[in-house]
Order: sequence, then C-alpha cells, then structure tokens
Amino acid sequence: MGDDRVAPDFPVDERTDKGFSNWFRSLEQDPSIIRFFDRKEFYTCHGSDALFIAKAFYKTTAVVKYMGGQEKGLAGVTLSRNLFEGVLRELLVERAEHTVQLFEGSGTQWRKAREASPGKLGAFEDELFRNADMADVPAVAAVALAYVEGARTVGVAFLDAAARRLGACEFADDEHFCSLEAVLLQLGAKEVVLPKDAEGAAQSADGARLRDVVARCAALGSERPRVAYATRNLEQDLARLLRSGNVEQHRDVLERPQAAVALAAVLAFGEALADGASHGKWALALYDTGRYMRLDAAAQRALNVLRQRTDANDSFSLYGLLNRGRTAMAKRLLKVWLKQPLVSLVDITTRHDVVDALASDPELRERLRDLHLRGLPDVERLTRKLERRRASLADLCQLYRASSRLPLIEAALRDHAGPHAPLLVKRYADRLADAHDAEHLGKFEELLEAAIDLDRIPDEYLIAASYDPQLEELRGTKDEVEERIDTIAKQIAGDLGLQLDKQVKLEWHRAANTRTRCMRITTTEEKKVRKQLAARYQTVETRKDGVKFTSKALSQAAERLQAVSREYDRCQHALVEQVVGVAATFAEVWETVGALLAELDLLAAFADLAANAPLPFVRPTMLPPDAGEIVLLGSRHPCVEAQEGVEFIKNDCRLKRGESWFQIITGPNMGGKSTYIRQVGVIVLLAQVGCFVPCDEARIAVRDCVFARVGAGDNQLRGVSTFMAEMLETAAILKGASARSLVIIDELGRGTSTYDGFGLAWAISEHLMREIGCPTLFATHFHELTALQGPGGVANLHVQTAIDEASGKLTMLYQVAEGACDQSFGIHVAEFARFPPEVVELARQKAAELEDFSAPLAAAADVEGAQRGSDGEPAAKRARTDGASDAEAAAAARARTFLQEFAALPLDALEEAAAVAQAGALYAELAADAEVMPALRAMLHA
Repeated sequence: MGDDRVAPDFPVDERTDKGFSNWFRSLEQDPSIIRFFDRKEFYTCHGSDALFIAKAFYKTTAVVKYMGGQEKGLAGVTLSRNLFEGVLRELLVERAEHTVQLFEGSGTQWRKAREASPGKLGAFEDELFRNADMADVPAVAAVALAYVEGARTVGVAFLDAAARRLGACEFADDEHFCSLEAVLLQLGAKEVVLPKDAEGAAQSADGARLRDVVARCAALGSERPRVAYATRNLEQDLARLLRSGNVEQHRDVLERPQAAVALAAVLAFGEALADGASHGKWALALYDTGRYMRLDAAAQRALNVLRQRTDANDSFSLYGLLNRGRTAMAKRLLKVWLKQPLVSLVDITTRHDVVDALASDPELRERLRDLHLRGLPDVERLTRKLERRRASLADLCQLYRASSRLPLIEAALRDHAGPHAPLLVKRYADRLADAHDAEHLGKFEELLEAAIDLDRIPDEYLIAASYDPQLEELRGTKDEVEERIDTIAKQIAGDLGLQLDKQVKLEWHRAANTRTRCMRITTTEEKKVRKQLAARYQTVETRKDGVKFTSKALSQAAERLQAVSREYDRCQHALVEQVVGVAATFAEVWETVGALLAELDLLAAFADLAANAPLPFVRPTMLPPDAGEIVLLGSRHPCVEAQEGVEFIKNDCRLKRGESWFQIITGPNMGGKSTYIRQVGVIVLLAQVGCFVPCDEARIAVRDCVFARVGAGDNQLRGVSTFMAEMLETAAILKGASARSLVIIDELGRGTSTYDGFGLAWAISEHLMREIGCPTLFATHFHELTALQGPGGVANLHVQTAIDEASGKLTMLYQVAEGACDQSFGIHVAEFARFPPEVVELARQKAAELEDFSAPLAAAADVEGAQRGSDGEPAAKRARTDGASDAEAAAAARARTFLQEFAALPLDALEEAAAVAQAGALYAELAADAEVMPALRAMLHA
C-alpha cells in the first residue's frame, strides 16, 4: 500500500494514557475481536490487537509504541485511513476470521459505534468497497442440533441480506457432519451461528466436530446461548418480514423443529428486524439440499475450484480460469455457481444452449462483452444502497447509465439468428424489455432527467433548480449574490490599480467551519499598495503566497452568500432524500435486471473461454444420472494446459457401467496419474456448472456429487495427522457417496504401513464397487489392487513410460493406456529430482535385496491361485510364481498350510495353556519339515 505502510505518529498524552489503558484492559478480551479507535485523522488499535496488526500488515513490531514509554505499558499502533480500509477488507472479506469493532470518542470516554463480522458487513460497506469490487455477498447461517430417536438431526437456516432471502432445512447427518459441510459450502456462508451452553452441542464432542466443519468451510463460527434459538416469537417476526405476510404458507419450514430453531437464531443474529425499511420485503423457502451437486471442502481443494493464496497465477484455479466476466456481478455469480453445480438436466441444458449460441456467434459475443457489458456499473451493489436509502445522486446516475444500455443489449440479442435465438429472446431480451418499459425503468429515467442537473455532471451532482420552485428561487438568489461579489471584486481591483485574476484574485478562505469569499494579492504587489490596503481594507491572513484581505461590502456580500448557500444546501439535501426515496421504489426491478445481466455476462464469459482456449472447448452431451456412462475423448485439464510453456497430452476416459465403472490407474510418480483423475472430476464439474469442457468429445451422466481424496495433509493445530486426515476424508466418501456420485481417490493408504494401507485400499475399493456402485477413479501404487474384480466392471489403466536401454533413463509419456503397471519407478523419479548418485545407487541395492527377500513370500501368497489353476491373478504375481523353483513353491505351500491350520484353531474357546500347546505342536511340525526343506528353513529364518 505504499506510503500507507508508514505508521502515523502515535498520540502521546500522559494525562489520559493511564485512564485509557485501565479502561481498555477492563474490556472483555476475545481473540476473535479486533478493536479500532477513530482518532479523527487516523486510527489506533491496542494490546494484543496492536501486535497482530503490526506483524500481519506492517511486517514489523517496530511500529508498536507503548503508553507510558515502557514495554509494560499498553501496546498501540496507528493506521492511516487507507491502510485501515485495507485491513478491514483483509479481516472481514479475505480471511473472514474476525469480528471488527470501531470505537469513537476521546480521552477515556469511548463508545462502540460500529461492529461487523464476515457475515454482516453492512456497518463498513462503504470502507470495504470504496476502491474495490464488492466480493461475493456473504450469507450468514445458523446450525441447530438434536437427537431424534437416536438419529443425529441437523437444522440449518441462512440469511442473505442482499437478496432479502431466508431459507432453512433439516436433515439427518453422520457423526462427521458430511452433509452439513456440503450445505454450508453451497450457501457460501462466511459466518455460522452455533449453539453454546452447558448442555449444548458447542460444549460436546459433536460441538467440537461442528466447529471443525465450520473451519473447513473457511467460515467464522460465532457461538450464541440457547436463548438466541428461542422460537416463541418466530411466527410473529416472520409475519413482519415476509412479503406475503402469510406465515401459514411456510409450514413446510416451521413444522421441521430444528429448521425452525435455526431460523430463529439466524434472524436474531442477522438483526433482520432492526431494519424497518426491509419489513415486508423478505422471501422464505425450504432449502432443497439435493438441488445442487454436493462438493465438500476436500473436493473443492482437490479440484482447485476456488483461488488459493498460494496460486502462482489466476489460471491455477477454476475460478481464475473462468473469471472472464466484464462486470463485478458476473465475478460474484461465478463463485456461487462453482459452489452450486446443477443436477437438473433441464437447467444444465439451458445454460449450455446459451453458451452454444454465444460461442457460435462471435459478433454477438463481441457486442455484448466489449461494447455493452464492459464498464457496466455494479447494479447489484447500487441496488443494495438504493434499498437502504443510502444511494447518492452519483449512484443514481450510474444506474441511469446502466438503464440506457438495456435497449442496446436487448437489440443485440434479438439480432441473433441461430437455433437458440428463441431462448435468448425469451430468457433475456423479453425480460430486459419488460424491465425497461414505460412503467418501470422508463419512469426511473424520466425521474432522473427531471431531477438531476445533467449539465453539471461529472463535475458535481446536484438537483436541478427547475425541479422545485423553492430551490429555483434560492438558486436565483445565490446567483445574484455571486454576481454582486464578482462586481465588488472588479471594483477592488480597479481601486488598487491591479488586474483581476492576475495580480489580485477572488478566492475562498476557510476559517473554523466556514468558507467565505475574500481577495488575495501577491506579496510583490502588496508592497506597492500597502498604504491603500491598510487604509481601506481589512487583512484576513498573511501567507508566503500572498495576503488575503476583504472590504466591508465584500464581507457583507460573503455573509449573505453563506446564508443563502446554507439554505440552498438544506433544500438540496431534502430533495436528494426525496428523489432517492422515489428511486428506491424501482429496487425490485433493478434486482431482476442485475440478476439477468450477471447471468448473461457469465455465460458470455464461458462462451469466450470455449472459443478462445488454446484448444477449443466442446459442448458435452449430458445424460440422465442412471445412464451409466462418462466418456471423455481427448480430455485435458483446463488449468494445467493454461500454464505457460505446457503442451498438454490428451487422454481418453471411458467409465461405463458393467465394463469399466471402477478404474485402477497405476504407474510411476510424476507420470500424470493425479492430473488424469482430477481432470475427469474437473470436466464433470464444469459441465454441470454450465460451461463447455476441454475435450474432443464428451458424454456425461449427471452426478449428484463429486468426492475427491487427493493429497490430504496433516493439520497439527487440529491434532490431525496425514493418515487421519486421509481416513476422515475417505470416511466421508463411504458415508456420503451414492450410485450417482463420482469418486476420485489418489494414493489411498500410503500414510501407514504397506500391509495396513493395502488392506484398507482393498476393503474400501470392494465397498465402493459392491455396496455403493459409483464410478470410481483409483490411482495407486499398490499393484496388487489390479487383481480386483467387481460387479460394475474393473478396468486397469497405467500411465506409459519409456526407459532408455543404454542409460536406464526414464521418460514420462503422460499417456494413459490399458493394462496394469507392475513397477513404481520410484528410484527413477529420485533421479529426476537430482538425488546424489551415491544415494540412488544405494537405493537400487536395497531394493534388489528386498526383491530377493520377497520372492518366496510372493510365491506363498500366490500358491492358492496356482492350485486352482485359475488365470485370475495379475501378471506381476504370475511372473513371480512362475519364476520360483519347485522347492520354493513347495516351501510356500507348506507355509500356507501352517497358516491355515493356525487360523483354524479355536483360540477363543481354549484355555491359555491348551492354546499354547496346540499352537506349539503346529509350529514343531513346521520346524521339523523345515529341517528337510532348505527353502522353508530360509523363509523361517530370514
């Protein structure tokens, strides 16, 4: 922020510092609250808040000063106004982790003037978005929890203050609150109200899990006592808020106890009733949790859906890649759509039709994006200000400018002659025409044309004098007084023998809280006429650039001008309020227009991406959920191919029920397995958002959710290890997935021992195939998994590599082909990473030793299949068994017999001594056989 990083001088007043310090320390110390103090010319914060601000924004504690001059005193740091606004945006919008309070006052007398949190930004909306586009409008949600007949029942309600929309739902959930996580992410909740009391969920194990879910959703959890969840006045409050005023028609919400409880809490927290202007303007609906594709935090992270702080550039995320809209409204809507992919085939098809029309008509797309939508004001934000009666005349003129473009957008849409022309006309052109007709925005334009002095724009925004008789009279009087002052100024210049506007000038002078007119003469000229000035004029101020003076006549005229100007300004202010009040009656029309423009802009952005990507995107053929087919030919990862210098290798994906519904992808690290499985998830997500997809051809059965377990990391702050994070994410998949889901799993089980990891991977795969039956992409280094068979059809795929026979160098081809890979090439990848040669060579030696040791064990593991004479084992296992000697095979068979006999012992039914005796007898027989079977003896003593 440039000079804003320089802290203003810290105020020092020993008389009040001690009192202020004592008062500040008496405040409740809550780490989630950051308190600022308005010192008129700058802001301060104190205590631990000051240290936090210094480290986070100044990047040094050198700016921290201590009251009393000693480090034992109260810490404080100052912020300029520009930095204060930047800090507000970071705390409330970007990080969304704190509540901010602003205090006003002086000395030891301070009061809390404003307060905001990530879900309630209204108090600081002007500071937050004065120099930046409004981010996605935050929704605040409330959660209620109860146990009904032993089942964990969750109620969720949300409040969208911008759209004056309320919603609530109730559902059964598991102990990890997987469904709640998906709902909070769909809503985009920035702040979540949680119950807090001695017996409430916030104090229990479930309460800890609730807070964990809220943290994963990047929202601020705000705990409230149970009294905030009281429903005794809920129906009365809703009757005052709802447009219809009829609460009975919302029994579908009120008859769900936990939904109603959560709704009461969110109304209390959001202070909806406090805004009297919004009464009778709210809508309430039962929230349908199945209306959108379900995406949990793990899936959003794995598929790089939203931008992260660590992204090297915008195209690292889907949001950055798709964020090509011309308006701030489209940018906000994109975030909503990415969190809420559609599951309705009709709705998805409608979006694809619009994108198809715009992608196939470059002229229409250019007219919309570069002529009509570029530079369009943020209609949604201006409408919010208008509803609150906080809009200025400049804001109204911005809306007037937007209104004037609507006929141009409508005409451009009607000029389209493609197969989807009727859709563009019905969905956008007709609705924009209805909004702009003579009864709606036509009257809005007439109001502004009559009320605002358009000739003065953009220098100043004023009510036209002709709009009101009193204002017109005051304007005339004001003009007369100003003419009188100009005449007096000319007389003074002539009296002094000086030229007006060169040697002597008519200027403004500010004294205390008033501005008045006076004359200013340069220092050089003042010396020539000093005697005349002293005799006939009064000096007002002496400065380096000259002397300001006045006369009796000029002073009287200036006072008259002040009085008339005050009256004129009062009249202007009253008329502005009147005009804004009338303009606010058009807010509902502007809401509709804003939504239409945002949607049209975003779909035009999708069309622009489809037409101008490095390789064009294609329209996917969308199929019903039960179609059992996801076929992507020539598919690419849109974010990877957008990186500079990347030549992406296309790959096909054929997920077909009964043939290849479960796909196991093997191959070396860095071979492209993770990219391949992620790109399938990304393409399905893009298709259901309404975008075209990076493929040569695509047929996609609609999915109700995408689950992704890719690259889980540990979280020491939550006490969660890498393996535990992996298991929690996998548990969410097993509990939440259905036959209509898409599951993507990468390297499951690598966070524990090989045997445990393989066992878990096998069991999870079996469950996904046999119990759930969903299409699954499973990338793994457990090559034994390639032996899986299941009812949906298992396909083994591998990423291709090439090894130079002479040098032994490995080359990644990034091509996915049929069949399993029986090597991991880990040492080759270490060579890619430029390990020291001696380390690589030692690794080869140890790997060879382990392979020699594991050959007999592998033979023992495969002997059962060999005895069956079946060819159902993977090629890697058959190779190991076929290469073993007869003696090794016999030893392996004897070892397996021992294990089977030991497993058959009824150990739980035997006394300890008898169990030890029987196990010892079995081992004695095995040891006796080992004396005459060297291969078996080697196995036992290895």
